[in-house]
Amino acid sequence: MNDRTSEPLDKPGGATPESTRAHMTKLSGRGYAQLRHILVQLPDQGKPRASTLARMVSGRRHRELLLYLLVLTCWPWLQERRTPLPAGVWIRALTASGGPTWSETTLSRCWKRLEDLGLIEQRERVDRLVRVTPRREDAGEPYSFPGGRDDRWHTYFALPDEFWNKGVFAELSLPGLAVFLVVASETNGKQDCWFTYDRMDDWYGLKARTVQNGVKQLQDLGLLMVREEPIEAPLSATGMTTRMHYSLTGTFSYSARSKLQKTAQQETKARAKKKTSKVRMSPDPKKTRKKK
Repeated sequence: MNDRTSEPLDKPGGATPESTRAHMTKLSGRGYAQLRHILVQLPDQGKPRASTLARMVSGRRHRELLLYLLVLTCWPWLQERRTPLPAGVWIRALTASGGPTWSETTLSRCWKRLEDLGLIEQRERVDRLVRVTPRREDAGEPYSFPGGRDDRWHTYFALPDEFWNKGVFAELSLPGLAVFLVVASETNGKQDCWFTYDRMDDWYGLKARTVQNGVKQLQDLGLLMVREEPIEAPLSATGMTTRMHYSLTGTFSYSARSKLQKTAQQETKARAKKKTSKVRMSPDPKKTRKKK
């Protein structure tokens, strides 16, 4: 279990955890982070399908999972930053009432564990600060943005910024976070998904009790809807069984995330078009000199 804190988080005159998270997500400019499906489950190639999520859960790496998700959320702008972020910024961003506690010691330990898991590289120091670079979600190779590629190693699902800005990350236990990511991944292109507790170990490397606890917490928080579907089962005593379908709610629902991604794509195209127009309209320096 992670330690919890109920201490006041705001300091007069300085950035708060809330304002820090809001600024970090705003800099990314999309409204969501792109997470590859291989974070949750490896492609079916006749091998075990458990991936990074299962390793995090079995190793009780709650803090490490949150830190890694925040790194990927910030990477669109963090990769271009000349100096690494101070430890205090990461600690403040990850601090929220009810969530895991953070200190320089726990942060340093988490960076080291993420490095051991192959999920980050700690490179050169800059003014005593360590530059951190993420690796791909399955730790298989250096990180690159997944957008624009549709093979099974690069397809992704969206994690809306509200995950950070509404404090959802701090409300979820590790089982709750695991089920949240599974359902978000599986509903990337459809309204809901189905699974049974006894198959989750084969499919995702998650134990039935973990999934059961995660489902209950998400339901209690109003983040998960469950739909029952009666289906034919010729070998059951009654000839029928019930299939349970799961979907996230509100901002995290399939329709809300699809809309968010569509809006971001339209804005990206609009910016590119505007940039192209400016280039075409800019005067030719040679022609300008001839007129003089």
